[in-house]
Amino acid sequence: MTELIPPDLIPVWIPGQQTMDSSHLGWDGLTLKGYNYASQHARVPAMRDYMIVVYRGGGRSMMRRRSMGSGWETNTVEQGVITLVTRCNESEWHWTDPIDVRHIYLSHDALVKTAEEVFERDFADIHIDDIVSSRDSEFPIYLNLLEMELNNKGFGDQLYIDSLRTQLCIHTLRKYARITFQDKPGDGLSRRQKKTVLDYIAAHLDKTIKIEELASQVGLSAYHFARRFKVEFGVPPHSFVLDRRIDHAKELMSSTSQPLNNIAVDCGFSDQSHLTRVFKKRTGLPPGEFRRRFG
Repeated sequence: MTELIPPDLIPVWIPGQQTMDSSHLGWDGLTLKGYNYASQHARVPAMRDYMIVVYRGGGRSMMRRRSMGSGWETNTVEQGVITLVTRCNESEWHWTDPIDVRHIYLSHDALVKTAEEVFERDFADIHIDDIVSSRDSEFPIYLNLLEMELNNKGFGDQLYIDSLRTQLCIHTLRKYARITFQDKPGDGLSRRQKKTVLDYIAAHLDKTIKIEELASQVGLSAYHFARRFKVEFGVPPHSFVLDRRIDHAKELMSSTSQPLNNIAVDCGFSDQSHLTRVFKKRTGLPPGEFRRRFG
């Protein structure tokens, strides 16, 4: 398997004067770099991340070919134009005039995560082609915000960087990507949504859990969440949560000596009598009898 090259090693193949670098700030799934390049012929290796090149200054001629022996594509690049270099593919580039550029690198994992969250579906594949020249008004806006954060030495909240990365990914996906999904719209919950909901339920069994709270964890309305939850699990949310409370009560009764009134509270029931009513209805045994048989 070809080793994929991270952003820090790109200058080995494309030498230039570095003007900015966010690597030391540890931005997750996002890297910003700046370079002044002299005219050159560069062979770009298979990269780990997607690279968006934002240009500064007047027009320059940029040539690209996908492989040795293939034809060259020539376009003009300038301020207001971006070049997009995809990951995992080698390519060859040539320019005859100096250029001042900024590189925004987005990781594949960041794009996948954003695609699943925004489209609320499990993806099968994301395909993005090289683009030599594309008019784009949004990347320069996000670039300016990233540069401001970099110049402030990263004193801003990490949530701010996460938000900018998400917006960059959304724009890239909507304008430049072809996405193949595993499921159909509205078919239950995505894998990520399912895990989020199950983790939330497990962590809050001792508390009142409202459907609005569950829906908010995955960014859905209560109505749509309830419908998709039932498609996913076969039962409504309240019934599923009640089953998890009973399962947890069984576990505590069979593995600990806690009094039943304590177990009732730990499992989200109002008191021991509430636990007894629901437990007997669901299992056919009162809690005391269950403990005697299986404790």
